[in-house]
Amino acid sequence: MNLNYTEEQELLRDSISKFCSSDYDFETRMKAVNSELGQDKELWKMFAELGWLAVPFAEEFGGFGGDEVDLSVVFEEFGKALVVEPYLANIVLGGGVLRRADFAESASYIEKLVSGEVQISLANYESQKGYVLGNIDTELNAEGLLNGSKSTVLNAPNADHFIVFAKKGSGYSFALVDKNAEGLTLSGYKTYDGFTSGDLVFSNCKPVAVFEENNALEVLEEVIREAIVCICSEAIGAMEKSYFLTVEYTKQREQFGSSLSKFQVLQHRMVDMFMETEYAKSFLLKVLATEDKDEKAKLTYGLKNQVARAGKLVGEEAVQLHGGMGVTQEMSIGHYLKRLVSIANVFGSADFYLKKYSES
Repeated sequence: MNLNYTEEQELLRDSISKFCSSDYDFETRMKAVNSELGQDKELWKMFAELGWLAVPFAEEFGGFGGDEVDLSVVFEEFGKALVVEPYLANIVLGGGVLRRADFAESASYIEKLVSGEVQISLANYESQKGYVLGNIDTELNAEGLLNGSKSTVLNAPNADHFIVFAKKGSGYSFALVDKNAEGLTLSGYKTYDGFTSGDLVFSNCKPVAVFEENNALEVLEEVIREAIVCICSEAIGAMEKSYFLTVEYTKQREQFGSSLSKFQVLQHRMVDMFMETEYAKSFLLKVLATEDKDEKAKLTYGLKNQVARAGKLVGEEAVQLHGGMGVTQEMSIGHYLKRLVSIANVFGSADFYLKKYSES
């Protein structure tokens, strides 16, 4: 079991870290969050030029042929800077289906994703249906028309296309739907952690294409499993940065003539933050180093549960140790907490994955 990053992965980490330090400070991030799109299109183009959008795709599609470890490196650095650009929605979810599914047009869509020309969102969850992936009502009828609804579709307002997971006959399938398709209604909104999302309603909507009719559920399960590893990596990056920001803040603030960092009770709380972060990081490395598919899936469920609980604890401690300033919009630490709480519930809650872990 090799837990060391390659030289290429360290270079990738270094390039993202330097970019975020020099070109993606908190003020830049908040400008994107508060804009109409909820993202910066120029920064997205820059991500493409830097090659980050190509990381997980095969070379034949214009990609770098990276793997889950490479994606983990990307998301850990994104988590430290609270990057809001829709990498998860486009590259991991939408792109994740395209690079796994049996779809004749995958290459052309992936090339456009890699170049930043188009954005593609995955629509699979439905309101009141929980997090069991196969529990859906949206259906492709005998005429090939799509009916049903999807909720909390990441980056929906900015997507050019949607990959919709739907029932077809006795099985499942993916349907590629254009954003301007007749019969599609989109309701977009901002989530409390600064990202964009939306709900979709399909009424006799004609897809551009229908594909992967034999193993659609298996493909979706693998895509979501990889996405869980990505957001857990992001959470670990956010936890690490929250800890460092808190240590720096307590060194600067004084009470009773002494810096807060010298009070033993506060030191203990910051040690707890550090230990929770390090344990979560070790859990992540265990997942990344595991090769057996079933064991990796089980460990991923455990990782999601651990990160959900640890992220909430670290985020809340960081805000509390910052005092009243921690809950202001102008200070970044409160935004880390919002993202960590959101990640705790994306793709399923801590309890949901604890149950899946125990049943695996």
